[in-house]
Amino acid sequence: MILKELLNRNIRLLWAGQLVSQSGDAITHMATIWLMLQLTGSATMTGLVAFAGTFPALIFGLIAGVVVDRFNRRNLMLISDMVRFSLVLTIPLMFISENLSPLILAILVFLMATFSTLFNPAKDAILPQLTSRNQLFRVNTLMQSTSYFAYFAGLFGAGIILGWAGLINLFYLDAITFAFSFIMIWWMVIPKIPANPSTLPEIGLKNRSWQDLKIGLRYVWRDDRRILGIVLITALNNFFIMGPAVVGIPLVIKSAWGGGGSDFAFVESTYGIGMLLGAILVYWYAQRFGKGVWLMLGMIYDGLTFIPILVVDKLGVAPLYAMIGIIFIHSIGIPFIQVTRTTLIHSLVPNHMQGRVFAMVNLAVIGMTSLSVALTGIIAEMISPQVIFLLIGIGGALCGVAGLLYSPIRQAD
Repeated sequence: MILKELLNRNIRLLWAGQLVSQSGDAITHMATIWLMLQLTGSATMTGLVAFAGTFPALIFGLIAGVVVDRFNRRNLMLISDMVRFSLVLTIPLMFISENLSPLILAILVFLMATFSTLFNPAKDAILPQLTSRNQLFRVNTLMQSTSYFAYFAGLFGAGIILGWAGLINLFYLDAITFAFSFIMIWWMVIPKIPANPSTLPEIGLKNRSWQDLKIGLRYVWRDDRRILGIVLITALNNFFIMGPAVVGIPLVIKSAWGGGGSDFAFVESTYGIGMLLGAILVYWYAQRFGKGVWLMLGMIYDGLTFIPILVVDKLGVAPLYAMIGIIFIHSIGIPFIQVTRTTLIHSLVPNHMQGRVFAMVNLAVIGMTSLSVALTGIIAEMISPQVIFLLIGIGGALCGVAGLLYSPIRQAD
């Protein structure tokens, strides 16, 4: 049973903290995008705030990996939670004082994302310190399942809360979740691992950090073609898929049937249900075949199942229900990408390099998302958001096909 991993005290604390915190993250992700849409009514400005939430991974992602491998990962997570608590609390306070402009909102989102760029690879890289190697796949499935349920719970709850508390009060809720995550991580006791002497040259801190970064880049570029292929295909796939997923869906909701914030929250919450089902399927089946194959099949499925959004308002049912059905089917495939990719990195990469490699994957996912969301906002001013889903669905699926044709990825396990 996967739940027996919760008997590990550190896993239990991290699990509880992320269950609550990621529910809050889902709420803030939805709330900031819809708030910008309300403030400006502009697809381009909505793309800007989504860009602000992803751009830090593009500019700080690699150095964040060096920091994660260099410093205490638990302490980095604590600092990140503390800062994000303060920043998210600033949004409603400035809104109430009538000082919240679109620019200030984008800056606050940018700063929160900057510390998320540090938190995420630290969280991923710390897992091998908390459990045995042969349990990593189960623990990764557990943690991903938690994030999926949290996504559903946060957004479904937001859809209900919006009806009586209003959009701006959702940010107070997210601040509380960061505080809870901080407490859970504070209570964790992390076993120490010996430093790897090859990454600790006797040089100054600035030069040493640069040296560590070069070692990480060289490892991915030259030493393991499987990891290089995964990073490159991930980057290209996210360039196609993530902009429309983040910005395109609220634009379709608004343009196709004049939906509001509650519609957006309910549609987004459907991701959590589908991904939770997908995580169960991953747990049952993904260990029976090569994880590299499952990763690429997940990308193909991910792209193809976005295409029906082209005709979401022509399917003979209410567009809201059609969109919920499409997103449910689409989201089942996401764990086949996320769980298998994370487990492959844990299995293939030495522990002292994992912070840098996870940061590169984070750069490929979030960094390319920043370019994708900005471009989606601009393109949506020129063509229908629904047509965009046709184009990116084809592009995303072709990324998976390319990965299957590349033997180092196909044979990775």
